[in-house]
This record gives sequence, structure tokens and C-alpha cells, in this order.
Amino acid sequence: MRNPKKRNKIPFIILFIIHTSMIGYSFYKSKNKKQLFTLLMADIGFAYLLEYVVLNVFHAYTYKPRIIKKNFFDNVFGAILSQGIFVPFTAVFSTVVKIGWVGKLLGGVYFTLIELLFLRLKVYKHNWWRTIFTLILIPLYFKISDWWNILLGKRNPLVRFISLFLMILVTEANLLFLFALTRKVRFGAGKFHSWKEHFIIVPLYAITLSLFSTVSFLKQNNWSAKLKVLLMTIGLDQIFKKRKVLKEKFHVADYFTVRILAIFLYGKFRDLVYGVRTTGEIEDSEDKMLKKNQKQT
Repeated sequence: MRNPKKRNKIPFIILFIIHTSMIGYSFYKSKNKKQLFTLLMADIGFAYLLEYVVLNVFHAYTYKPRIIKKNFFDNVFGAILSQGIFVPFTAVFSTVVKIGWVGKLLGGVYFTLIELLFLRLKVYKHNWWRTIFTLILIPLYFKISDWWNILLGKRNPLVRFISLFLMILVTEANLLFLFALTRKVRFGAGKFHSWKEHFIIVPLYAITLSLFSTVSFLKQNNWSAKLKVLLMTIGLDQIFKKRKVLKEKFHVADYFTVRILAIFLYGKFRDLVYGVRTTGEIEDSEDKMLKKNQKQT
């Protein structure tokens, strides 16, 4: 008799191979890989925000990849595979190869058939979700990816700001999932912190920290911005701990190592989205502004 745990993993492994091949081809074909990476992270971020509402808060469905022993983590990990790899990777692929509405509708059919197969294999189940929602939302999601890519190319200020926010949010969400999986952090109310509470609170924590980090890095990736984010992170953690909303088991050295590395990465994300400004460029910009003000006066 086949091991049911191994059987559950197989569909997810097959889809992982298929969709990583698709994103690999997308980067191979793309001339602007920096913009493509930004688009990918933004697509994942949008999917994570939707998943937070649909899965974490309202428990629309349940994943059963049987990869992680604890069911709650296994469910969230299944969602990460779906919303962090399968769907966003396909959305980016559809944008790169310029698939039209017919192709996007077929993409909706493709994910609908996957969903029906997963239901039949019992590696996924509906609570209140309906397959028709998938059929409708997937083509719209693919179209949003197209629009986002166009606006990124036009250097739209709002789109670039939101993209940077989503890049940081995705990283924070994945880090916090890893910390929870290794029992380093746990959010909740009261003496006993349930994992259900944790996965409702932790995205709000990640959103708050990501938004502050985005605003801090908006003008420039410098030491002042990095220090602001580090102090904000420490302060936020201390507030949560004093309110007994956060329990953590980090050694001080490990905590600061992870946080400093993450902050440097967010600075790199900022440069990726906005470009690196040299000291000379900043001085030229300031000179132009000064001359403009002198003329007006």
C-alpha cells in the first residue's frame, strides 16, 4: 500500500517543477530582469494579501500536502506553494509571453482543472470556497499582472511604492513563517497563543513593519533609513512583548543578525525598484532645485 503522505506530496512536487520551469523561461526571455523580479514579487504580494483574508481569516479552504507534520503549518505551507509559486509564476509567464484574453481564460480553466483534481485526490478541500471563484479570479489576476508590468515600465510613482512595499511584505511573511515553524516566535492573545491567532496577527505585524520600511527607504537607501527600520522593529517587538502578544525564543545575536540582514535586503529592493543614485547625481539634483528656487524668487 502506498504511503498516503507521499501520495499527497506528488501533485505539489509536479506543479512545483512545472511552474519553476515557467518562471525560469520567463527570466530567460526577459530583457529587463530587474523589472521582472519586481513584478514577480508584487504578484506574490497581491496573492499573499488575498490569501490572508480568504485563508487566514475566513478559512475558505484547506491544503493537505502532508509535507509538514503539524496540520496548521502544513495548510499554510500549501497556501504558500499555491499563492507564492504556482499562481504568481504563471501570471508572470503570461505577462512575458504576452498572452491575450483567450489565453488568460484558458489559464483560469487550467487552474480550475487543477483545483478539481486536487479535490478528487483529497490533497485540498473546500470549506466555503467554490471553484467558480477560481475560474473568474485567475484571468483577472493575470490581467492585473500585465497592467502592473506596463506601469512599472512607465516608472509610475504609486506602482513603484506599492511594489517596494509588497517586496518587503513577501520577505517578512516568509521569514515570520520560518520563525514560527522553528518555534522562534509566536503571536497571540492571552496566556495561550494558538496558531490560529498567530496567523491572523502576524500578517498585520508584517504589513505594519513593511509599510514603515517602505516609507523609510523611499528617498534613499542610506544608513539613516536602515537605522530607522531597525529601531522600529525593536520597538514594535518590545511593545508586542510587553502587551504579551508576542513570545520569542531568539538569542540576541541571532535576532540582530537576522534583522540587520533583512534590512540590508530591503535596501537592495529599494535600489532595484528606484535605481541607485550616486552622490554626484544627488548633488546635481539639489543644484537644479536650488537654481529653480532662485529663479522663482
